Amino acid sequence: MRRPLPMALAAVLVLGACAPEGSQARPESTTALATTSSVPAPATTRLREVKLDGKNPCEMLTQEQLTDFLIKRPGQQVKIATIEATGCQWPVTGGANSIVPVTTDGIEVWTEGKRVGKPTAIDPIAGFKAITVTTTLNPHRCDVVVDTAAGQYLAAGFSLTTDKPENFPQPCDRARQLAEAAMQNLLK
Repeated sequence: MRRPLPMALAAVLVLGACAPEGSQARPESTTALATTSSVPAPATTRLREVKLDGKNPCEMLTQEQLTDFLIKRPGQQVKIATIEATGCQWPVTGGANSIVPVTTDGIEVWTEGKRVGKPTAIDPIAGFKAITVTTTLNPHRCDVVVDTAAGQYLAAGFSLTTDKPENFPQPCDRARQLAEAAMQNLLK
């Protein structure tokens, strides 16, 4: 039986473990991590920018959306030093949802292989190019990264912390749903 991860760890597992190459924040052993690789940038050209400066990540989902995601507890802000960002996590029984507005790097840190993780191009979200980021460190975690503005991106993640993953959507599916909901609100 898998034991639940502490919620703060689950919220930042992929993004926090994916420090820039050469930084001191990298784990001593990277054998458990996916190799760094470049992927072609998604073909969508950003038609406009959605700046994330000053956005409260715990306010990026509406109460109705939180209810739809079966989130019953208030979000908890989590500082992620390796990417100089503050995110929000919403724990649920058996999983953790998170949203992190990043204003210190663009999506290129992922697509050009400057961070450890496996980026994969996916269909655009609200007309903005997007990728998934996964690692072998936690195969039950997925982040969807949306290119919102030059030098900025929105990361939405979902991590399973249960021994019954069949009771939940696939991590990348839920991460995409979170990203779509947050982008819907940011575009209002």
